Amino acid sequence: MSVNLKLLNAFLAVAEHGSFRRAAELAGRSQSALSVQVRDLEDQLGASLFHRTTRSVGLTREGEALLPHARRAIAEMEAGLRQVRAAAGMQDGRLALGCPPHIAATTLPALFMQFHAAHPGVALSIREMPQAGVLEGIRRQELDFGIGPRPAHAPSLVFAPLMEEEIVALAPPRFAPAGDSIGLAALGALPVLITSGTNSMRAMVEEAAASIGVSFHLRCEVQMPETAIALAAMGLGVAIVPQLALVGRGLAGLRLLRISDPPLLREVGIVQLRGHRLSPAATTFQELLRSRLIALPLPAADALPSDDPGLCAMAFPSRAAEAAAPGGSKPAPCRTGK
Repeated sequence: MSVNLKLLNAFLAVAEHGSFRRAAELAGRSQSALSVQVRDLEDQLGASLFHRTTRSVGLTREGEALLPHARRAIAEMEAGLRQVRAAAGMQDGRLALGCPPHIAATTLPALFMQFHAAHPGVALSIREMPQAGVLEGIRRQELDFGIGPRPAHAPSLVFAPLMEEEIVALAPPRFAPAGDSIGLAALGALPVLITSGTNSMRAMVEEAAASIGVSFHLRCEVQMPETAIALAAMGLGVAIVPQLALVGRGLAGLRLLRISDPPLLREVGIVQLRGHRLSPAATTFQELLRSRLIALPLPAADALPSDDPGLCAMAFPSRAAEAAAPGGSKPAPCRTGK
């Protein structure tokens, strides 16, 4: 049975005030209109809800049975409406997103602080996990959206690019070549520290190496780029890491090397379920991401403190700037959506 909430409100008003006249006055309506609504409700239920006399109005047994349920129903509806209004105005609600751990640790903290300062009532939830887990969370609608590389073979998802991320090498002094870059073939001759085979960056690097007939001397396989960086700092080998793992990070004793012949580039962006309408909080945070991640440069020398200034990373121009600069021809970058 479908009962109009206006009829329940009319019933509650009369029940609580014990008078059609008083209830109509407080509601700003005519007594006859209120009486019609109560009668319509009684007709729908097939029971009289009030004893009516010329002097008083009292609840019947059926009316007394309905009263507590009607109060709870109206209270629940009003609470739901308040919650929706609060979420629409971002005074309340929840934002849930997923991304690889290196993005969560380096890129998102400052953005979360900025968002929280503007919308303190919105609860924030971030799930740090490999790309496969992020995509599954989006498909199950456990996450509003994800941040990461472009997914391959994902027709149920939509990808909106934010930036082009470079894959770079971090070399300790004993393995650091002269200059600020290293060819992929030369990198294959050095002991490499890299994330596991299930990682999308690992697949990208190995595919590029295979395309030029190079295989890597794998010194250590890790789960997180942060671990590869720490091992490189101890001198164990050369870490291959994504650019976003370096945001705000000190790399004492390491040299940042751009990988060349070919350069390794991949798109990083927002992933969400196709056809899924975002909450106001998710939409606002995406706008913040677009304003902050569209042109994130590699760290400059003063961002990479070192005991030996000669081992600090150079302030590199962007790949786009290199391509536009006059001079000799450059090898085509290896770009991937993985």
